[in-house]
Amino acid sequence: MSKLLINNLCKTYPNGVKALDKVSQEIGTGMFGLLGPNGAGKSTLMRTLATLQEADSGAATLGNIDILNEPLEVRKVLGYLPSLQTLKSLRENGKM
Repeated sequence: MSKLLINNLCKTYPNGVKALDKVSQEIGTGMFGLLGPNGAGKSTLMRTLATLQEADSGAATLGNIDILNEPLEVRKVLGYLPSLQTLKSLRENGKM
């Protein structure tokens, strides 16, 4: 598996909520956990990395794949299973 590099990732929703504010992280191979309070941006980060939504700015790579510019390549190697509640919300809002 490849290293995940996130550099200054930003996402602000149309209602003005800044979900990601210059997030930078290097994550090595293996499993990792993403913990934080409600509204911390965990789901936004995961949806962005899984290519389900776009970031406003920044960069993210998985190995040699540019996540933000090569979504089809990312989807060949990355699996993402959000909670059932998230799936329900995406369906209800026409995002899925």
